[in-house]
Amino acid sequence: MSIKKMDSKKIEQAIDQFESEVDFELVPVISNRSSYVEHIGWVISLLLLILSIGLIDYYFQDSWANRTIYYVIAPIVSVILGQVLDKSDWVDRFFISKKERTRQVLEKAQRIFFLKRLDQTNSHHALLLYVSVMERKIVILPDPKMKLENLEELQTKILKTVQAAFKTGKYEDGFLNAIEFLRKELKPKFPQTNKNSENQFPNKLIWWDV
Repeated sequence: MSIKKMDSKKIEQAIDQFESEVDFELVPVISNRSSYVEHIGWVISLLLLILSIGLIDYYFQDSWANRTIYYVIAPIVSVILGQVLDKSDWVDRFFISKKERTRQVLEKAQRIFFLKRLDQTNSHHALLLYVSVMERKIVILPDPKMKLENLEELQTKILKTVQAAFKTGKYEDGFLNAIEFLRKELKPKFPQTNKNSENQFPNKLIWWDV
């Protein structure tokens, strides 16, 4: 199942349940990619063009045949193939180091956190659950004004929970499992004591392509 075909209503119901039991504003966000990849298609095209010219010269090195037509076609084919290959997440990941992917995902998650003004909750209990599809990265980002103990351990556990479902194409289950995991982990520490508390953020699954 495509990640775009998830049942958003189920995710939203899970968020409702989470926030009724845990004193947190939970905001899940999905982005197709976080890394800057606009240049990759042109890099691939250039590499393909260099390879093509090399092959043309090698193949026709002992021939009197006219190579002009091949020199004209090579750039066109290289650009087309480069742009097509750039649509593959696997190809994009190949051209960006793991360290750089991690950095850019965290940077974008932080930017979304503040653009959505999650730092302005009344209780300062806000949590961004950010999934970046191309990089296969998941970030849990709490309000920096609060201290959430064992955050790295929490991220590691939830990453395993989500990835187990994502690897089999069960994206909806991955999100539902992540929300349930967070509910169990955070409820003992941050129980919801005010059932009539204001819900400052809509319990929606956000698709972020900006």
